[in-house]
Amino acid sequence: MRNLYITDLKRILKDKLFLIAAILAGVFALINPLLNKILFSALELEDFLDGMMNAKSMFFGAFLPGDNLGLVMPILISIIVCKDFSHGTVRNKIISGKSRGVIFLSHFLSSASVMCVLMLAHALLTLAFSLCFFPYQSEKFTMSDFGYLLLSLLFEMIVYLAIAAIVTFIATLSKNMGICILLYLALSFGLSIIGSVFMTAGAFLDKSSSWFGIVEFINALNFFTSSLIGSGVTYTAKDVLYILLSPILTIAGSLALGIHLFSRKDLK
Repeated sequence: MRNLYITDLKRILKDKLFLIAAILAGVFALINPLLNKILFSALELEDFLDGMMNAKSMFFGAFLPGDNLGLVMPILISIIVCKDFSHGTVRNKIISGKSRGVIFLSHFLSSASVMCVLMLAHALLTLAFSLCFFPYQSEKFTMSDFGYLLLSLLFEMIVYLAIAAIVTFIATLSKNMGICILLYLALSFGLSIIGSVFMTAGAFLDKSSSWFGIVEFINALNFFTSSLIGSGVTYTAKDVLYILLSPILTIAGSLALGIHLFSRKDLK
């Protein structure tokens, strides 16, 4: 398992698509804070938005799965995984004695490793550039904020573990780059639209009504659009449950079902 994981990881890192993803990570990290600064300066909104626009919001915004690198990178990683099938590499792994379960897990772990590291690097670069133009937050940064930041990063990594599990599931079972891209885009856009609709609906509902609680719960479970991570200064037990429930179920379900279906799939 260890040797197979290292081999798959090296294959991703050597692929030209990884270089493209790394370049995009740097470009997006620079462009977003710069465009915000230029836009607010041109419209003379800096005083009006003082305390509303800050480096913290742009930092956590960099992790959004349906925007910029968060949308592009899973697609690039899925293409690399699909190449393992189109080039006949998976068949060679099976012939050499590797089980399909181990092959699936190796794809997941290597994809998750690259995805988490690139997203973290992208977010940190976004933060660095954002701090050149905006304060981190309106209040003074304290050790409590640092602890909240570290915990938030852990939550973000778990979300991208779930996305890596989804990408591995789709890429391994479809084996076709075009189908894989379409399926992931459909899933991402579909969940983003659903999230937008429910967030809009929540804005018009009475917060004391049962319907508002249902809408809030559905919004929290949709990690493609949920704003629970990084939007406050602390987490309640309810927040932690909402943040972790959906990604953990997604990881467990994708891996279990993916390994089961892949073990029965004809590779011819």
